Amino acid sequence: MTKAQKQSLFAKLGLLFITVIWGSAFVVVKDISSAIPPSWIVVIRFAIAAAVLSVIFWKRLFRLGRTELLGGLVIGFFNFLGFELQTYGLQRTTAGNSAFLTAVYCVIVPFLAWAVRKKKPGVYHVVSAFLCIAGVGLLSLKDGFYINLGDLLSLLCGFCYAMQIVAIDIFTEKGDPILITITQSAVTVIFALPVALLFETFPRSLDTGMILSLLYVSLFSTALAFLLQMVCQKQVEPSQASLIMSLESVFGTLCGILILKEAMTIRTFLGCVLIFAAIYLSERRPGRGFLKSRAAEKASPD
Repeated sequence: MTKAQKQSLFAKLGLLFITVIWGSAFVVVKDISSAIPPSWIVVIRFAIAAAVLSVIFWKRLFRLGRTELLGGLVIGFFNFLGFELQTYGLQRTTAGNSAFLTAVYCVIVPFLAWAVRKKKPGVYHVVSAFLCIAGVGLLSLKDGFYINLGDLLSLLCGFCYAMQIVAIDIFTEKGDPILITITQSAVTVIFALPVALLFETFPRSLDTGMILSLLYVSLFSTALAFLLQMVCQKQVEPSQASLIMSLESVFGTLCGILILKEAMTIRTFLGCVLIFAAIYLSERRPGRGFLKSRAAEKASPD
């Protein structure tokens, strides 16, 4: 196995690990949101993440340049907007509709990368994306589907996440992914704090369990997960990254089954199968091996 193949494999495993963290965090975030308003959750988790990463990588801060600052600003803005739209959308629609419509970034990313990066999506990208969204639909849509304001906000959230994925692809190509992660976290706090102060009330007291839950979400689901996303996505094309990260819905469902004792149905099983099939098809499309590196892809057409 060549060095490029190893980097490609570890990058994809890193993205897979992120989806496990985010999927398992569904239960924790659900518990936190019952006591803390959503914008304050965003402020706290990204402030802690920015502070911890700055302490760990403080020497790198002296190398902070224009690319990292601009990348952090753009990615952080779409990150903040995605979180806010998803939150307000959830207040006006079902959790299933929100999860399904947010996951449309799987379909949007290949075409957005085409528009921005001039990378024309192959037919396997498109088929994989629609297989993936069908799988997410089976996992998420339990009570039918209809369009209202909350659904439109969730759809806009999916577009913001697609923009974020493509922006990460652009800025990590030349910028330091660790510094971009730190600046993105700080920018997210800067945008979210005025919303929290103007429209939400911070709880007067928090119990020990809530504080521990906040620390888990801040350190693992935010600092570690977003750092891994920046570092790993540098080695993976955006369309593939979006498909791998859609496994968040699979692990979220599995955690609901294991922790919250939700039922495992045929519909759930088929949804998981479709998402895994989409990723497999994307990886095994003709002319491309599983470990083919991103550098090799740039040198040869799809």
